[in-house]
Amino acid sequence: MPLKTFLACSFILAVLVTAEGRDCPEKYKRFTPDHTFCKDPNPTCKVYQRGVTEEQKKLILKVHNEYRSRLATGQEKLAGGLPTAANMMELEWDEELAIIAQRHAESCDFNHDCNKCRRVERFSVGQNIGMSSINSPNMPEINWTNFIKDLYDEVVYFDKKLMKPFVPAPEESETTYGHFTQLAWGTSSKVGCGFVMFEDDDDWNTNFYVCNYGPGGNVRGGEMYKQGATCSECPSNSCCGDSCKKQGVKAQFPGLCKA
Repeated sequence: MPLKTFLACSFILAVLVTAEGRDCPEKYKRFTPDHTFCKDPNPTCKVYQRGVTEEQKKLILKVHNEYRSRLATGQEKLAGGLPTAANMMELEWDEELAIIAQRHAESCDFNHDCNKCRRVERFSVGQNIGMSSINSPNMPEINWTNFIKDLYDEVVYFDKKLMKPFVPAPEESETTYGHFTQLAWGTSSKVGCGFVMFEDDDDWNTNFYVCNYGPGGNVRGGEMYKQGATCSECPSNSCCGDSCKKQGVKAQFPGLCKA
């Protein structure tokens, strides 16, 4: 049966959807009255399933952090052989980011919201979105592992020369790597995701995945992560490797700074 899969990542986009109906807290309105937190679900979207379960949250964190650990410890040989990371943060689940991601998923619109539309008080927010569809009466499998793998697999299009200063991939490029670089952005420490399964305009049953990251990555002229000895430049409020052991903190992912 036919299957189609798409990914999209966010640099600087401006897609505005007027927020109507839902109360919009001032902390979001001050960024834009069209903030995604304030949006109602798309009333024309035929949704079969929505939201992220507790088990899926654990899986999303595990898969993201396994890839980040792979990078931090210098195991990635593609992209010219990526160096070890001195400051790679372990991602933690963030409920505010997840709520905003879920609101965007419920738009059933496979486009990014604008940068201000997902920003929060603490930081700017990056975003990866993906969609898979099946032309069948059956419901498509919900597969977060494959979605995140597709993000990471763009490493084949990346070159370590672009790490610092960071150079985003050209828009509409067939060899984009922005999903990978947001996943790999060293200072991103929070992630929250949303999901809907719905019937699209072509009657395909569709899974729409949205993950928001904070602080956001893919900053032009920034640094994907600090190159250096693993764990050597973790923030003062974190531990990594032996320092976690000394504090009695369980560190599951080698090379990641745990807040």
